[in-house]
Amino acid sequence: MQFLNRDFYNNNNILGYINSSMQTLINMNSTILGTKEYMLFFYIKEDFSANYFSLYNADIDLECLGFSVLQRNTRHSIEAFLDLVNLSNDPDYLTVMEHCNNRNNQYDPKYNSILHGSCNIPKKYKIATQMYNESIPIDLLTISSKTNKYTHPNVFISILNYNDYDKKLDILRNLLNANLYTLTAAYKLMLKIFNNNMTPVLTCPTCPFPSPYLKN
Repeated sequence: MQFLNRDFYNNNNILGYINSSMQTLINMNSTILGTKEYMLFFYIKEDFSANYFSLYNADIDLECLGFSVLQRNTRHSIEAFLDLVNLSNDPDYLTVMEHCNNRNNQYDPKYNSILHGSCNIPKKYKIATQMYNESIPIDLLTISSKTNKYTHPNVFISILNYNDYDKKLDILRNLLNANLYTLTAAYKLMLKIFNNNMTPVLTCPTCPFPSPYLKN
């Protein structure tokens, strides 16, 4: 049976560091908890955590659905990240989120050239990259498109064989890269929004170390 390398779960992992760092920010400014930006960040961190723990005892040999839990959570995380990026650029983007939640709510007309009355991940990506000139890997858009088939209990997806290791590793590698990107980029964005781009100092002796993924 093939399992993931347990080094991925060592005590000084990236999730532990970000949790400790964000808690320090919240201790300094508890109003962060009531913001839409924090809600979006929490979604992203929650998706990462769910994926992280779902893989702890994952048996790669028996995996046949292409890591369906990761697929669903990754799509959700990508959308939350794009919403966070766009909202951090313009508070009026909240009207787009309201429209996505309830089509009876009208979004600000400035977004009409891209949305054309409907909203989805590719359009949110366009808002981020074209309206706000954000540099976001196109791979996120590709992965979000591939994960769409997992948002519902789809019995028509291709089943992976017991020994399709190359396919499984390719899927897993892409999903993990997307999750690491959305988590670390969202964390950096939270620092920009709430702490003037400054990383809080963790003073506890047992705090985890900064992750190399967080280096600029």
